Amino acid sequence: EINKITTGCSVQVTGPLVQSQGGKQSVEVAATSLRVIGACPADTFPLAKKRHSLEYLRTIAHLRPRTNTVAAVARVRSTLAGAVHAFFQQSGFVYVQTPLIT
Repeated sequence: EINKITTGCSVQVTGPLVQSQGGKQSVEVAATSLRVIGACPADTFPLAKKRHSLEYLRTIAHLRPRTNTVAAVARVRSTLAGAVHAFFQQSGFVYVQTPLIT
């Protein structure tokens, strides 16, 4: 099954979480089994491991969050929204979601 894994495919990995030997993450999965759930042919997957223009990414909107640029913008936006929300919460304001009347 490991030969079927390409960029974009979905897999099910089973195994315990163990202390990572690498420096980029604290834990990793020590895989005891691996199953390809959804294959994705590498020659037709639209996001190869290269840079894509924002114009090109607009044509594949469902994959945009998987790119570094859009993911970074989403993290910054989330942090800013959380900070604004926390500021007003600490200042005694109440967050109210009003109903939309259409």
